[in-house]
Amino acid sequence: MECYAPYRKTHDVDVVTRERDFPALKACLVESGFSHRRTHLAKHTFKAREAGEVDAYTTRVGDVPVEEALFRRARTLAYAGVPVCVASLEDLLRFKFVAGREMDLADVAVLLHARRDEVDVALAERLAGLDVLRRLSPVVPDLLPEEYGWQARRALKAWLRETGWLSTSRGKPRGR
Repeated sequence: MECYAPYRKTHDVDVVTRERDFPALKACLVESGFSHRRTHLAKHTFKAREAGEVDAYTTRVGDVPVEEALFRRARTLAYAGVPVCVASLEDLLRFKFVAGREMDLADVAVLLHARRDEVDVALAERLAGLDVLRRLSPVVPDLLPEEYGWQARRALKAWLRETGWLSTSRGKPRGR
């Protein structure tokens, strides 16, 4: 999240890895002082007193399966001046929309505010599902933090209408 929206600070690092690569990741983190536990959420959690928390996913991220295409779509972005491999913007939006929690949809609002011109709309629709996008998009503009202002919320709402993810006032989605 921070690679796409650096001003949006998170409390942990989420890592998606192939199952075959997980043992090496685990060994590296444990050697660096992290303790490991597997949770009921199909993820591995690593915690270190000074370094924080790392959540590692090997089979699914919430309801989204980890597939090889996810790794092919990944991008390299800078984090604190260091190049890191991150999920594509469309995959990150998918994770957030599919989770559907208020905090995830607030992240969607921040992401779309900062990066909406970079979104491959057709890919996002294919990944998340147009029905999910249309069902959840109405609340997204209002979840943009207040410090962004009403103009930013209005611009985001207009973009969502242009994509067809947000219905017009008559309830009919706009075509492209």
